[in-house]
Amino acid sequence: MKNKCTTSLQHSQHLIAGLLPEDSNIEFIGIWETMEVKFIKNGRSHDWSELSAKDAATLTNAYNSNKPARFVLSKFKENGLLVSRSRQVELYTYFMYGGTDNNPDMIDGVLQEPENYRHNRECISLKFKKLKLNGNPLKPREIFMLDEMLKDHKNLVIAMKMGISESTFAQHDAELKKKAGVHSKPGLLVQAMRQGLGQYFNRVSIG
Repeated sequence: MKNKCTTSLQHSQHLIAGLLPEDSNIEFIGIWETMEVKFIKNGRSHDWSELSAKDAATLTNAYNSNKPARFVLSKFKENGLLVSRSRQVELYTYFMYGGTDNNPDMIDGVLQEPENYRHNRECISLKFKKLKLNGNPLKPREIFMLDEMLKDHKNLVIAMKMGISESTFAQHDAELKKKAGVHSKPGLLVQAMRQGLGQYFNRVSIG
């Protein structure tokens, strides 16, 4: 990726990849209300239809190679009707890369690691992608624990919801902190938020 200058005028643009005019990498933007996808490239937003044939093929190939995603999204309906194949690819992109951050989703035409973005807490994307913390895949129970912690629920309450003892919860908690590379609950939650694990909703409107 090209180095971005850091003048005071452009400093805020580091928040979202692709905002600088010379940045040809792509940041996909998921529109929460419609689950449509726009993208930012070369300093401006583009509609999904403006995606180049080459980049569209890259996304299609990624979708085709993800059998669980094909199984889920081939059954996806809008207005009571199954969606088209092209719409499936757009939905796949939405669920895999719908978050907004300063890390491009496509660099020099190469797709990067999927994001921790979720449309909602029980997002269907959990059926075909892994949420990760510091690159470490999270188990379903760990995702539940983090979700509850981010809602400021106490450990005992979370353990009761999980139907486990406090001591068993402590073991799971220690494993989770190890994955995050931290030793405290505040440190764990900071890492979770930084890596997008607390963003159940990402409502973005781009004109």
